[in-house]
Amino acid sequence: MWIRIRAVIIEDEPLAAQYLATLLDETYQVEVVGTATDSETGLQLCGDLRPDAAFVDINLPGKDGVSLATQLAMLPQPPRLVFTTGNASRATDAFRLEAVDYLLKPLDPDQVNESIQRLLAHLRPFEADSRSINALDDPKTFEKLRSAGASSELLPVKDTDRDRIRLLARREIAAVLRRDRRTWIHTVREEFATYYPIADLMSWLGTELFIQIARHAVVNLQAIEQVIHYGDRLYRVRLRDRANTEITASRTGATRLAAVLKVQR
Repeated sequence: MWIRIRAVIIEDEPLAAQYLATLLDETYQVEVVGTATDSETGLQLCGDLRPDAAFVDINLPGKDGVSLATQLAMLPQPPRLVFTTGNASRATDAFRLEAVDYLLKPLDPDQVNESIQRLLAHLRPFEADSRSINALDDPKTFEKLRSAGASSELLPVKDTDRDRIRLLARREIAAVLRRDRRTWIHTVREEFATYYPIADLMSWLGTELFIQIARHAVVNLQAIEQVIHYGDRLYRVRLRDRANTEITASRTGATRLAAVLKVQR
């Protein structure tokens, strides 16, 4: 029998809490065992019920979600955290606190489904032997991903520091860079070395949020912190990642970038 994830929702807006509960129920993989509208009640609920996961509004009144997360981490059985927020800039707080994921309001059902898959990967990690881990280094793996249906919504990468496989959603990826015969995938705070062909990754990422600005570089438009224009069709892009990565656009990439910037003005 499949056991669902036991979750608590800590959200001060009743309608938002109800909508999130509905989305979670529709995944058929989560059972909401309690709700709270403030940090103190939420902390008590998590201590009493010992849920697998807590969906926490990062902007709670009084002690906000960041303060609550620190207290939850001290529980004998701390829940995995998924933050909800209406402010994308607060996503860095979620990464700093090692939350499993964050959800931007208004909530999107697809993003909620992605978060559930990430929770499952943390709560019920599969035992990966050396053969399954090494399979990620095979470019043919991407062909399997593209034919895998819903699973292709998450990209597996090797986290060598923790000796485990991570699953990345498209919106987490800040850039894809080709160097040293590897394809490096940057998130806001991490980098992962892979052998995925950059052309296949670009096809998987799509063109709505991502743009190829050089032969070796694809960037998430939402991860661009600054665009430096220093000559005729000469652009350098600075990313909002841990290393403040800078990428010089090619002539073709600069044309694409200029077109996007003109549209967004």
